[in-house]
Amino acid sequence: MSRFLILLVCLIQHPDSLNTVEILGLFPEYHDVLSRYLNANQNSHWSIQSMEMFRAAIILADRYKIYVVGHLINGTILQTNTNSNGFAEFELVCRSITNKTELHVLGVDGPTSSTSARYLAPFAARIGLPLVSYTATNADLDDTFNYPTFYRTIPSDILTAEAIVKLLKYFSWIPCSIIIGNDDYGYGGLKLLSEVYYANLSIQERLVFDPRVDKFQADLKQTLEKSRSRIVLVWANHSSSTRIIQHAVFEKLLDANYVWITTNMVNVKYFKF
Repeated sequence: MSRFLILLVCLIQHPDSLNTVEILGLFPEYHDVLSRYLNANQNSHWSIQSMEMFRAAIILADRYKIYVVGHLINGTILQTNTNSNGFAEFELVCRSITNKTELHVLGVDGPTSSTSARYLAPFAARIGLPLVSYTATNADLDDTFNYPTFYRTIPSDILTAEAIVKLLKYFSWIPCSIIIGNDDYGYGGLKLLSEVYYANLSIQERLVFDPRVDKFQADLKQTLEKSRSRIVLVWANHSSSTRIIQHAVFEKLLDANYVWITTNMVNVKYFKF
């Protein structure tokens, strides 16, 4: 079941006696969302849409006089880099909270990745700050003991893993190879499949793709060709999944001999086959 978050308990008050509280929004910079390997027109613009929804929520709260315990709601967008390891977002939030002498920071909308959430969530829990991510799906973040103030507006990777296992089982694709991104999202997916669903599938080969250097930790073609399975599962984010499939196209591994399954959308229509 999806977890729905009610972030704010709002009270209608007369504005003359109100101070202001602030919600921080962590969103990747626009040029950073567009992968240098892809045409800008094919980008899903998921982060831009999320950022505009954040702005719209703040505007609507002001228009309809929605207050938080008697305080007006202000929103500040902090631009991040999707290639950071989590420390950058942590620093941004710390600096913002420290510099706010007049405004009380009520919560944080973000971050965009499970890796960044792992860095921010313990700090947020320490100071009692709600952290609401719209994209971090790592199942480890469901641990309410270690991350008591972390919430998300989308399901965790447990549902994704369940769906993949059912799909593989339905077609009797029990043995498979897996390629993961070099981040918490990728390793979290591998952990789920290896530890929770180990009885339902057999992972023949494992490859790790590092988007920062655009390389695999082992040779892609040799690894997949020596595997007994021709079912390849890619557990990586959107940009990494697209690059992985591009490598597969270059190595001529995207033919009738292989079945590729990805956990994120891939813009294959722009590839040169």
